[in-house]
Amino acid sequence: MSAFELEGRVAIVTGASSGIGRATAEILRSRGAIVAAFARRASEAGLEMLTIDGDVSDPAAIERLFTETESKLGDCDILVNCAGMIDPKILTEVTPEEWDRMFAVNVRGTYLASRRALPSMIARRAGAIVNVASISGVPGPEKFPGWVSYCASKAAVIGMTEALAVEVKQFGIRVNSVSPGSVDTKMWAEASGGAPAAMTAGEVAEVICFLASDRARAVNGQDVHVYSS
Repeated sequence: MSAFELEGRVAIVTGASSGIGRATAEILRSRGAIVAAFARRASEAGLEMLTIDGDVSDPAAIERLFTETESKLGDCDILVNCAGMIDPKILTEVTPEEWDRMFAVNVRGTYLASRRALPSMIARRAGAIVNVASISGVPGPEKFPGWVSYCASKAAVIGMTEALAVEVKQFGIRVNSVSPGSVDTKMWAEASGGAPAAMTAGEVAEVICFLASDRARAVNGQDVHVYSS
């Protein structure tokens, strides 16, 4: 692996102000990528890269993200859809508005960013999209009470990844996802009640970086479990 294997490639990372998103943005940059970091408060995160503030579920904000990135850095070569949320609550207490907000951030945001990134990738017949799902969206592993809306939204991201990979593989574009287990982030600490995490954000970011790189040239439409039971 070259220390600068992503030299000159333009990467957009959503949810980049903290946790897995921030670790991913920093690792991509360290490997030579030119990174645009997007989050609600990206400009306050102290990142040494282009930062753009906005709500991932807002089409106007996504358009602004890509327009600004294209004008300052160039067309997007790598998209990492990392923006996400969790709001633990048993299903009978989840309002329709709360359910919709979960899907707006975790699913709609992934759709909006991918939809905006694809035209230039298709034109260049190259690109990589990595979606951050969760082991909670994978059938089988133990689920937590109060996580129904989160599990459903992350399962949708995994399904979207598999289907989109089929649509765009003819254009030389790869689409994969990662499904982490418990990660040492603020979101995990708050949602789990302080339960210990099994891995760091940096460990997950390394897997994302691999999927975005040419080392994963033969990997497409896969959901990689970053998880130890």
